Amino acid sequence: MRETLTRILGAGLIGLALAGAPALAFEPAPLAGAAELGFDPGRLQAVADLVQRDVGSGKIPGMVLMVLRDGKPVMARAFGEQSPGVPMRLDSLHRIASTTKLFVTTAALRLYEQGRFKLSDPVATHLPELKDLKVYAGFESATSGEVPPPEAPRRPPTVQDLMRHTAGLTYWWIGPANPVRRSQREQDLEGLYGLTGPEMLAKLAQQPLLYQPGTTFEYSIATDVLGHMLERIEGKPLDRILAEQVLEPLGLTDTVWQVDEAQAGRLAEPSQATREKDPLAWVFTWLDLRKAPKRFSAGAGLASTAGDVARLLQMLANGGTLDGVRLLAPRTVRLMLHHDQLNGIRGPRNNVDDGYGWSLVNPVRLATGGHTTPGAPGDLYWGGITGPRYMLDPAERLVVVAMFQAPSLRGHYYALLRQMVYGALMR
Repeated sequence: MRETLTRILGAGLIGLALAGAPALAFEPAPLAGAAELGFDPGRLQAVADLVQRDVGSGKIPGMVLMVLRDGKPVMARAFGEQSPGVPMRLDSLHRIASTTKLFVTTAALRLYEQGRFKLSDPVATHLPELKDLKVYAGFESATSGEVPPPEAPRRPPTVQDLMRHTAGLTYWWIGPANPVRRSQREQDLEGLYGLTGPEMLAKLAQQPLLYQPGTTFEYSIATDVLGHMLERIEGKPLDRILAEQVLEPLGLTDTVWQVDEAQAGRLAEPSQATREKDPLAWVFTWLDLRKAPKRFSAGAGLASTAGDVARLLQMLANGGTLDGVRLLAPRTVRLMLHHDQLNGIRGPRNNVDDGYGWSLVNPVRLATGGHTTPGAPGDLYWGGITGPRYMLDPAERLVVVAMFQAPSLRGHYYALLRQMVYGALMR
């Protein structure tokens, strides 16, 4: 698949260079062979037409869309602009936000296979500064008007809790304001440019958990803690760990923690309307990525391309291998993507669709539930708050990656693209 994707990317870039035309003029056709891979080409074209209409109307400035089946690209198209006057490219860099979790959790599970930690390990085994964590005991008492003091955890949070977001941690923006979320925001625990990793952990150690460990699912900063745990275990920074464990073995040369001067011309940006009107526009300041981070955020800190994300997903679809490189054992992949790591634990929905459980990294489709889009048990999806969405359906041997920078439209395009791509799949 590496040669195939390289050929596609190269052809797309040559087309751009020769065209010298406005961004909206760059519309490479869907790839030949779609019918042989089970797709109706006309219905697949309708997917591209939808995106092109929205680009033309100004709803989004641009998008990169890749659809793969059996590891072969069915569609790889760049639409619109990556920034004003600059055409979107197949290899445009996008702030991928929480898609970072997929990369780092993959690296973590490689180290897990090497015996560097157990999922059942208390986090404090590797980060002893977190050994005395307390738990928030709730708002003021309705009877006394007093705020109860934090209480001791009934058990310590484990590495498994970090991966499945049951450690009791939170994001400041994920739900209604409370003392824990306010503290997290005021101390900039989620920032990339204010605190080093050790400084962030020291401040986190003084803040109570929001929930008792193992009792509540809440999407959270837990993957950042996982990344700093890997740094402590390996004695090296997370950028080197990720490069050695994932990026270099898979040839993912366009996944970076900082967009340098040479890469800046490929960085996709939100539209001015998004910056001015989207209530989530603050994420582009939070994740500037043109500045060197003081710490590597395992939960949100990467920029990448559609091609790199697609290759990582295809490795998982193949059971842990790609282009002759064995990254993870098949049984580790099954553990990673198991549909019900929560084992009955519930909590705030946090944008997880009906009928989905949670694996060690993403929502995974259950056999039953109020599904609103097609799919199969075991398919997984996610993306990032900046916009990007991805989907992997092992049963249908299908990978879909959509890269764009429009935070409040991410759910809209995920649902539309999913229902239309499945609607084009005939066998």
